[in-house]
Amino acid sequence: MRWSLALLLLALPGCTWGWSAAPLHLRPSSLSSRLRSQPAAGASGAFVEKRKGLGQLAKTSLSPAAGGSARKSSSEVTMGLTVLGALTAPVVTLAALGTLDGLSRVVLNIPKFLNYQYRYATSVMQRGSMDNQSPVERLKMQLMESEDYRFNALRLFVKYDTDEDGLISKEQLSKCLQSEFPEGLTDSSISALLDTMDSDKNLQIDAKEFLRTLYGSVSDDDCTRLMEEAKQAQLECAYEECKKLTSDYAKTFFLATLAMEPKQAKATWAIYAWCRRVDEIVDGEKADPDPKIQEAELEDWMQRLQVMYSGASPGELQLDNFDLAFKDMLRSYPNSDIEPYSEMVKGMLMDIDDAVRYETWDDLYEYCYRVASTVGLMTLPVMGTAAGVTLAEARDPAVALGIALQLTNILRDVGEDARDRARIYLPLEDLRKFGVTEEYIMDLAKNGGQVSDNYKNLMKFEIKRAQEYYERADSGIAMLSSGAQLPVAVAGQLYREILTQLEANDYDNFNKRAFVTRERKLLAVPQLWWKTFTGGYGTAEAGRKLAQQAAAERQQQGSAGSKELSDAK
Repeated sequence: MRWSLALLLLALPGCTWGWSAAPLHLRPSSLSSRLRSQPAAGASGAFVEKRKGLGQLAKTSLSPAAGGSARKSSSEVTMGLTVLGALTAPVVTLAALGTLDGLSRVVLNIPKFLNYQYRYATSVMQRGSMDNQSPVERLKMQLMESEDYRFNALRLFVKYDTDEDGLISKEQLSKCLQSEFPEGLTDSSISALLDTMDSDKNLQIDAKEFLRTLYGSVSDDDCTRLMEEAKQAQLECAYEECKKLTSDYAKTFFLATLAMEPKQAKATWAIYAWCRRVDEIVDGEKADPDPKIQEAELEDWMQRLQVMYSGASPGELQLDNFDLAFKDMLRSYPNSDIEPYSEMVKGMLMDIDDAVRYETWDDLYEYCYRVASTVGLMTLPVMGTAAGVTLAEARDPAVALGIALQLTNILRDVGEDARDRARIYLPLEDLRKFGVTEEYIMDLAKNGGQVSDNYKNLMKFEIKRAQEYYERADSGIAMLSSGAQLPVAVAGQLYREILTQLEANDYDNFNKRAFVTRERKLLAVPQLWWKTFTGGYGTAEAGRKLAQQAAAERQQQGSAGSKELSDAK
């Protein structure tokens, strides 16, 4: 599936060019294991929490570091780390003294820092056997040793409160603790712990019960504050998961998102993650080969989408970190429409059968719209439009670019699709029009050989069709916000050059791959920036009129592709 390439619609918006280095993590051996919905709220390890100031490190009564002990077998290692921390503390302090602000912070926090180190060292030296600890003390020690939960235990609570109602059932929390601490907590200790937490015996545990069981008296204000901090931290963790997924599987696009405004970049990562995950159901490494199972999974995915879009309680659905970020993106951009998301799921359904065939251009147009144009419509509310232009008015050019991009992908990959998956996306009526058979395409894909004149004429016709959609898309560039115009122009121009390369390859997309070199990409950007900066794509008003004219023409034609087909020769 090549839906991700349509995301180049907004690859470089913002024009801030505030590039920054992002921490990249080791890529897992399988994407599918990360993307499938899990009972837990996603992999927490991918999020590297921003370090707090020395004062924040010294939280006492509400931190797991405030008490408890650990297993005897780890005491020597932990003591070594404590000594190492004490030895390196002067170095950190001297570095902080480099500025007046750093000096004041160090001086103010020295007492708290020393208290924190003293309590931590004391807990290490007083450790005994885990068998002598109560279930509460065991959980406190596990939280203290966790990178994610050390400074706010409610991070654990929020992570598994997937319906965001402030309650977790005893059964759900039991599974959570078994998953998070498989070696540190036994089944019997978890059962005893949950019985202690469920003070009102309603089989539900709220945040206050969770905190007060661990740390005694906690005020309502402190609980509310910690809950909000935990929710925000978990949301940042969710966006980091989406960011990592984007950086792993769409490197060029990810680098472009670093130039966006932070809010736009995070929303775009969430959209990318959603698209990638639904694509994995059909085309992933671990996609089930049974079409019926794929169809059932896509139906479940549609239900999941509707629940998140409506804001309803997920019920039995187990939402994860990716879903959390996606829901927040929808809240941040209330103009987002569910239609392009649901249409993309329908597009995935069209790809379940490997023996893909489309009889007419209208049929293929629908597929291109669902898997490519929808991405532009997803991101349009995030990027915004020019002053005085509505999202509805900018819709048609965005759809046209998606059609052009996907058709370009299809033309580039005719041989690959036929050879690897026995798929032929080209409309069968076009093949008949130019005297090209399905058997000819499959044979050439598997055995190679020179392309015929009939096939070359077919390619010329399809390239002309794609160019017309690029023209429609160009007419709408001026209707976009200033920060979105350059990426749309870049996407359109670079993909058009794939068609130019296909022509240079003498229309041979079986033995040669049409692509644009990195040097050519770099050279194209300054030219296109200058064109957008100087108004080379016209005005928003002119773009609006052209879009309205194109829409009227389509209504007269009655279908997406009937006129193009009538002009075939």
